[in-house]
Amino acid sequence: MKARWAFLMLLSCAMGACATPGSSDEDAGGSGQAGQSGQGSGGHAGTGETGLAGTTGTGRGGSLGSAGTGVTGVGGTVGEAGTSGAAGTTGVAGTNGTTGRAGTTGTTGLAGTSGAAGTTGRAGTTGTTGVAGTTGKAGTSGAAGTTGKAGTSGAAGTSGAAGTSGATGVCSFASGLNVAWVNFANDVPNPNIATFNTIFKNTYAAGGRVVRWWFHTNGTVTPGYNTDGTVQDLPQSHIDGVKAILNAAHSAGIAVNISLWSFDMLQSNAGSTHTQNQQLLENDTIRQSYVDNYLTPLVTALKGTPGLYSYEIFNEPEGMGPNGWATYRTTEAAIQTCVNWFAAAIHAADPNVLVTNGAVTFDYCSTVSGKTNYYSDSQLRSVGGMQGGILDFYEVHYYTSNSPTDSCFMHPASYWGLDKKLVMGEFAAQTTEGVNQNDLYTSLYTNGYNGAWAWSYDTDYPWPDMQTAMQNVYNAHTSAVNSCP
Repeated sequence: MKARWAFLMLLSCAMGACATPGSSDEDAGGSGQAGQSGQGSGGHAGTGETGLAGTTGTGRGGSLGSAGTGVTGVGGTVGEAGTSGAAGTTGVAGTNGTTGRAGTTGTTGLAGTSGAAGTTGRAGTTGTTGVAGTTGKAGTSGAAGTTGKAGTSGAAGTSGAAGTSGATGVCSFASGLNVAWVNFANDVPNPNIATFNTIFKNTYAAGGRVVRWWFHTNGTVTPGYNTDGTVQDLPQSHIDGVKAILNAAHSAGIAVNISLWSFDMLQSNAGSTHTQNQQLLENDTIRQSYVDNYLTPLVTALKGTPGLYSYEIFNEPEGMGPNGWATYRTTEAAIQTCVNWFAAAIHAADPNVLVTNGAVTFDYCSTVSGKTNYYSDSQLRSVGGMQGGILDFYEVHYYTSNSPTDSCFMHPASYWGLDKKLVMGEFAAQTTEGVNQNDLYTSLYTNGYNGAWAWSYDTDYPWPDMQTAMQNVYNAHTSAVNSCP
């Protein structure tokens, strides 16, 4: 990174920019069967299967009238000349938010109770299989009578996230590129939509489906600080600005990874704002004000917006860490705490959206050769204390200046010993370690990576440097690329 960053830091002084980025019929009088539980798929709600009532029966005459079964939850007709109708059994509550089948009814048969909505299951720590939602509580029973009516059905419980990454929404191969910015740190509140439209259109035409875009960057425009250092309340204009970008992306067939912050927050290009940024990184009160006043309202406002793929907490935060290159520095623990707190807030506000973080090299996101994965679930929870503050997939960057030992073009994704899906969030759109420039994306796909975002549409290795490489992997693996997002 050194050679690259030396060039980019000079560039940032001139431009204010940084270059990194059957049911079956039920027998009369039998108990109602539980509906099957909905399973998670893509982090979306599972759908419970509603139990059906049995076919209509008519009681025969005799000393004891048999209970009739009901159609769609309504009991059968009363047995004729019976001394007393046998009571229908109570329908068992549906597990996991599914509807229990109605019990058969007699003279005083009660309706089966229904399952209420199950709570949302969270992804497993290793992400191998998402845990299902908890069992729904019993609903209120139907009114008793000659023909008891079925109780109202419970809503289907939402599904637990699943998949090797901890969320099935992670693409098999997220092919695309970096925009980084159109106007450094200043795309919101008034984005240049004409330029974004061109970028998104060109990316899609070349087979790309995801664009990585920087939001706050160095914090000079957004989010904004009060005089006491706390973060200002989220303005509607900021929501509108981000939505405009997402809408433009969606119209072109593209989804966006929103990178919230960059190491630039502690660069000289942040000006005096770097002091407030440092407090946000290190002070619990200031950090919480960002969560409460800005981040949670933003994620809530954007929830379900077409064109949103994921949130990225930081671009290369290690640059402002103890061994970084930024003008000012913070601690690794402060970085991990922010990743943990912000990821927890995002997951709480929108359980279905993905969260990642852009590590500068595998030195910070790997378990080989004595390296530490600072962004593993255990590390983030231990340092930050928030159980929900974990990543859904890993994102790492690579340039030849980092040393070939850290090269994604010399090692398969499995080499790094990671427990989640892995996207290469930055790399140079040029021939690298013997891999031809036009084969870079295909090489990453073949070696088990889950995405490739070349740097960058408008700087260093600009468009159309990555165009042919994107087109080649699309042509070779169309279904995989088209499945994203």
